[in-house]
Amino acid sequence: MRNRGYRFIVRDLGFTNGSVAMCVNSTWINELLRANGIDPVIFRKLTWEDLVAAAGSERQRRVIADLRPRNFWQMCDTVSLMYTRYDSVDGTDAYMESWFKHYPILVAEDIYEFMLDEGYSQEEAVELMEYCKDHIGDSDRSDLRDMLELYDVPDEISSVILDIRRLPSRERMIAELIKLLSRAAVELEHRPELKETKDIY
Repeated sequence: MRNRGYRFIVRDLGFTNGSVAMCVNSTWINELLRANGIDPVIFRKLTWEDLVAAAGSERQRRVIADLRPRNFWQMCDTVSLMYTRYDSVDGTDAYMESWFKHYPILVAEDIYEFMLDEGYSQEEAVELMEYCKDHIGDSDRSDLRDMLELYDVPDEISSVILDIRRLPSRERMIAELIKLLSRAAVELEHRPELKETKDIY
């Protein structure tokens, strides 16, 4: 699992207004937790076992138990695996594939971030990300393939993008994670014997 942090949510500002990349850091995460009724102190006590107990399906429990996420971003990635769909492999098993270790694309913003890492401008990265998001579900991938070639996207990243059938936004996956954390936090608050707190960012 990646131990990222300080990453981005890209928001579409609406017709002709473009997009904005919001940097997500620990302050933002703490504010988000509080806004959803989760005490950050309680959050820091949550373990992957707590998430397994709060998961709503056997599939979710299996993925969480396999990956054992330890911080907010690993938890977000774990939830994202349950929503992203690939042609070549079941989404929840993608983390076992060798290509996934190099280019783990789980949400649309991962494309944006990989493009920045490859030296593309923010404008190019956003444009490519949004095009991919709009065309990943197409039955005919020729337009998407042409766009990747036009931007000279490295072959390894292109092959992963072309394998994706459904790609959620990071904002939606964070919302799904918050739902899971809320259930887990309620359970944890009824266990006052757990005293130890540690920073997991």
